[in-house]
Amino acid sequence: MSGFSQHPIVLAGVGGAGSRAVRAVNRAMGGGVDFVMFDTDASSGACGEEGRFVLLGGDRLSGRGAGGDIVSARMAVEDSVSAIEEVFAGARMAVLIVSLGGGTGSGATLEILRWLAKNGIPSIVFATMPFAFEGDARQQNARGITAMIEEAASASFFIPLDKLVSGIDNMKDALERAVGTLASAVSLFWRLVEKPGYIKIDAERLRQIVFSSGRGRFAVARVRGDDRASVAADTLLADPLLADGTFGVRSILCGVLAGDDLRLSEIGTVASRLRTAFGEKCAFDLGTVNDEETFSGSLSVVVMLFESPSGATRGEVSGASGGSSRRKRAKTHGTLQNGRFGNSEPTVWNGENLDIPTYVRKNINIDV
Repeated sequence: MSGFSQHPIVLAGVGGAGSRAVRAVNRAMGGGVDFVMFDTDASSGACGEEGRFVLLGGDRLSGRGAGGDIVSARMAVEDSVSAIEEVFAGARMAVLIVSLGGGTGSGATLEILRWLAKNGIPSIVFATMPFAFEGDARQQNARGITAMIEEAASASFFIPLDKLVSGIDNMKDALERAVGTLASAVSLFWRLVEKPGYIKIDAERLRQIVFSSGRGRFAVARVRGDDRASVAADTLLADPLLADGTFGVRSILCGVLAGDDLRLSEIGTVASRLRTAFGEKCAFDLGTVNDEETFSGSLSVVVMLFESPSGATRGEVSGASGGSSRRKRAKTHGTLQNGRFGNSEPTVWNGENLDIPTYVRKNINIDV
């Protein structure tokens, strides 16, 4: 892509669901996105579409998949380091899409993120969480890996599928909603640089924003009509994905996408409503996209909120440079009532007691 010839952004799908998602993002952008698919299952590469495919753990797993085993998926990445180095050579930022709950999505994503952090490449993760009907095992698998993914990534979005498709019962329609919403959020990074409008955020500025973002939430609204800016703001503020926050908001990234009819007053309305709702003092970055062919007559707004678990400002949370920001984990007082930790104070993150995590029960080795 010409827009990233000097500062490339690589889009990567991890696992079967992640691979399908990056193809959808590429289609939403009209093709031309630099994307790659990582999977332990060789069938993910048999799509006949644009994009690169990397089979993880080929000799170890013979392309049959990880079978839901996170340890096998992590080892498969270790077997494929040279291929990962080739994919991300020269990258300035990486965007990963993954569905948590299985083996490859959970295990391989963590190891790829750690490689990116070690090599100073900031990373953004969009991770979907399993539907409730998928069962406790997949739910626990997904929840058990989120804290480690968040620690390794520069920015992370954990998206409950139940909320992403809230109000839709038809399976086909639900999947289309999920893919469309995810594609709109992910493709924002490319659109802001490729087709900037009145207000530009270039690739290097995006990279700096991502360095210290942490955990986030996002929502998308696309509307038409005379009062479309107000309607878009109302839609965003009512979205369950945006309201599902544990902590306060420390920074906002907003993209306003429209055709040639975009008005400055509309940009002002969207910005004012968001800042009023989430805090006038938090950091605020806004960029516009001018794309008459895609957005003629409509107004799309993508908003990303980044949380502040300790009340720190953007500069206080992240180091000066490098892919992985080290964020303090929230603690609550009290003692663990069972297990071998006895009277020690538990470490709790988003309601999960990390002193008895899933990865211990699954015998996953953790690099500290």
